[in-house]
Amino acid sequence: MQPITLPYTPVILQQDLYVIIPAAGMGTRMGLSESKQFLKIQGIPVLARTLLAFAGFQENFRKKVHVIVVTNPDNIERVSGLCREYHCDHVEKIIPGGETRQDSVAAGIRALEGLSRPPLPIDIVFIHDGARCLIDEDTLEKCFLGGVAYDVCVTGTPCKNTIKSIVPGQAESADDAPVVDKTLDRSTLYEVQTPQVFKYSVLKDVSEKAEVSGIQATDDTALAEALGIPVHMIAGSYQNIKITTPEDAVIAEYFLSSGNA
Repeated sequence: MQPITLPYTPVILQQDLYVIIPAAGMGTRMGLSESKQFLKIQGIPVLARTLLAFAGFQENFRKKVHVIVVTNPDNIERVSGLCREYHCDHVEKIIPGGETRQDSVAAGIRALEGLSRPPLPIDIVFIHDGARCLIDEDTLEKCFLGGVAYDVCVTGTPCKNTIKSIVPGQAESADDAPVVDKTLDRSTLYEVQTPQVFKYSVLKDVSEKAEVSGIQATDDTALAEALGIPVHMIAGSYQNIKITTPEDAVIAEYFLSSGNA
């Protein structure tokens, strides 16, 4: 996959970056009694690491970043305190999420209009998981340039493993081993990450049409796909993992201690 290189034209200089961060995960799969966003990785909470990555991007790329965090209503005060502690001044709103991730993202999109500087149609919006705290600056820059070049992009990495699909409905019980239908062509398969990237005008249109049509998806760009909008793949990093299980936390600690993140 060829890297995206674009000249720093006046159009790019005019575009701000808006970031919606869904951060309502409860840590059930990690066996935690609190949200996984507050789990400390080398002494810094997961969500704080994610927010600090965007602060670094704002400083080094010299691009104004506006962040909205969408979290569990019970965690709003705690997220606010975390933002104060780590000086995350680029976080402009902390709002309650909905019943599903899609509902939470839709709430974040609506909240963009209430910012002191609402996004322009050409501005870039990232949707980034709060639990992907190892996002690196190179990937963020590629995603931003991808957002300038295309209406919709998604970050991903080529699948390393052979992937097989199974015949649906073949197993009669949970103890039955499913039957393999076919082996998929690994060269065409990517494991999707975040950020997922939209021009604001396109994101707003996609969200509104999905709500009216009742389209449901666990992936933000899948809504664009369902509406026939091309989605472009941006090469991500294998270190951009989502902290979901205890093993993920161990891997994140290793990346940080080895200097690879």
